Amino acid sequence: MCGRFTLTVELSSIIKVFQAQIDNAGFAYGKRYNIAPGQNILAITHTEETREISCMRWGLIPHWANDISIANKLINARAETVDRKPSFKPSFLNRRCLIPADGFYEWQKKAGGKIPHRITLPGREVFAFAGIWAKWRSPQGRDIHSCSIITCEANAQMKDIHNRMPVILTEERDYHTWLTSDNTTALKELMQPFDGPIMVYPVTRQVNSPGNDFPSLIDEQIIN
Repeated sequence: MCGRFTLTVELSSIIKVFQAQIDNAGFAYGKRYNIAPGQNILAITHTEETREISCMRWGLIPHWANDISIANKLINARAETVDRKPSFKPSFLNRRCLIPADGFYEWQKKAGGKIPHRITLPGREVFAFAGIWAKWRSPQGRDIHSCSIITCEANAQMKDIHNRMPVILTEERDYHTWLTSDNTTALKELMQPFDGPIMVYPVTRQVNSPGNDFPSLIDEQIIN
């Protein structure tokens, strides 16, 4: 699964890499060192003319949901079933997004407990998770945009840490395909374990608390 990630780059880098623009004047951005489910995150969607960066709640709320509580169970969508499950299928077919990140956390089970690790891509300032999104209207008439990160089997470098990993996209052609294609086969070809180099290193257990969000969380720790 993917339950925490980071986005510590400048907003200008996100705009440049994804060739996107901010969708409203009230948009506020800050570097994040421990992004957790239920929080607002950046998502990039495609319109007829451009790509737009906006904020969405992490944890998908399908349009048919009675309330937002279901979002806690829908922070991730499995690549193997995203095109079939009722909670995800409409979004997979019609509402896909890119979720900018520069790293993510996973916990490795050890005899002394779980050890958090940060995973990054060497040489990549920022990349994208493949995502899907939905619009839900509350009983009070408020529209909430929410999203889910798609996961796949872990690649060889990740398997010792966890058996799943987010679907990672790094190339402009893949961004374009994910956002615009109606070819299910082409989309499924993107939902594969990342085949490039990754860097994995242990970090402080302070990252366990979603209330912690400060730069030293991403510093490498020495594990005895």
